[in-house]
Amino acid sequence: MLDYLKRMSWIIPVLFLLSACSAGTQGEDPAAIQVELVSEPVSAAVMQKITLTAQVTGLVKKEGTTVQFDIRSPEKDARPRYVETKEIGKDSYTAEQSFDKPGTYTIYIHIYREDLHVTKKKQLVVS
Repeated sequence: MLDYLKRMSWIIPVLFLLSACSAGTQGEDPAAIQVELVSEPVSAAVMQKITLTAQVTGLVKKEGTTVQFDIRSPEKDARPRYVETKEIGKDSYTAEQSFDKPGTYTIYIHIYREDLHVTKKKQLVVS
């Protein structure tokens, strides 16, 4: 009997870890979360202030969600620029930006809620 208990002693810690990992995001499927990046004006120009909007769909629970833009310059050695957004209505998060050089910028859109973190990659061409 004691030998059986020793062999089964690993089950409780594993069950505890599994329940802790999924407690905050029950029912969420990260693959179902989609993001559309919209710029206003549509054509971004150097030194022009534009509004970037992330339209997020597929979240089961929306309360407490925050979105951050991680903007990467086309230059290899440039540091990423992290921009906080504000929520503007249902499923939309926005921030104003300007770009000092032309090129194709990579924008990683980070979606956070409780222990959920989803990242989507988008491109923005600045002329």
